[in-house]
Amino acid sequence: MTAYPKTRPARDEAYRRLVAALPCVHCGVHGYSQAAHGPALGRGIKASDLDCVPLCCDRPLVVGCHTLFDRYLLADRAERPAVAQWWAAETRRQLEGL
Repeated sequence: MTAYPKTRPARDEAYRRLVAALPCVHCGVHGYSQAAHGPALGRGIKASDLDCVPLCCDRPLVVGCHTLFDRYLLADRAERPAVAQWWAAETRRQLEGL
């Protein structure tokens, strides 16, 4: 059995702020986005900041897409990684255009 060192996911606050400035990748609402990470890579391992996407937060009388995604209401457990990966690619394309 061979032990492999864990790689540390990229952390970049400036990138997360850029992502949060974009409209929600799911519903398109402006001004309420948060940088949301996709599915965890393993127990206690959060996804890289470079894979985060803008999802809107909860606000009065509205449950945001970030909460819905975290509760598996936008994509079930099997679909979630593919959806998060597609959204992350779309987010990177949007940021390249800025």
